[in-house]
Amino acid sequence: MRRILLTNDDGYNALGIQMLYELLQPYGEVFLVAPHDHMSGASVSRVFWFESTIQKHSDHIYSVQGTPADAVHFGLFGLNLAPDLIISGINNGLNIGIDTIYSGTVGAAMEGIKGKTKSVAMSVDWDHFESVRPYFVEVMTFLLEHDLPSKQYVLNVNFLSKKHTVAKGIVITDLAFRPMHHYYEETKSGKFRNKREFLPYETIPYTDLWAAEEGYISITPLQLGNRTITGLQECQKKVL
Repeated sequence: MRRILLTNDDGYNALGIQMLYELLQPYGEVFLVAPHDHMSGASVSRVFWFESTIQKHSDHIYSVQGTPADAVHFGLFGLNLAPDLIISGINNGLNIGIDTIYSGTVGAAMEGIKGKTKSVAMSVDWDHFESVRPYFVEVMTFLLEHDLPSKQYVLNVNFLSKKHTVAKGIVITDLAFRPMHHYYEETKSGKFRNKREFLPYETIPYTDLWAAEEGYISITPLQLGNRTITGLQECQKKVL
């Protein structure tokens, strides 16, 4: 039986990971090991250089007082799960373009391939979890039948944008870069909050941002190093 390590960056009891824990049951034995608290934006940061608390909630569910990368590292080398696949998500908010650099969801998957384990990150548009169930089986079938998960790169999956009601299909995409303006607002308490606004941008076909705008589910390979990713071209597009 396939063994799956499930994690996220929104916390072990977040809606997305609880949904994914349910949906993954037919695909193998699922172990949920995730941060105890919300840790968005943690990327691949670690706190495990210091002591940390692990809570066991059941034989298959653990929470870690640390980052998403810490949770994966503990699953691999603390629990010694030896998973066949790591899945990180489902993140609340699309992880496309430059956001992938900061994403704790993607960072957890990156920690997985650092640990020589096939890893997939999954995200939805903000509070748009209803976009997952109609297409989850198709996405998993697409990933597994084509043997796309790899120890060489993370697969970053973004489900259908809330701009669309029906997906046109699944596309293999490149990472987009969309320009944005950053600024800070002072709050009533005298503190400052970082804000951003997206600037006008012409989408480039077969990037993750283009897929979101056009109504596709995107799968973007993210690689550590500079080796050419092969074997994906034949999976460039699939109509659901």
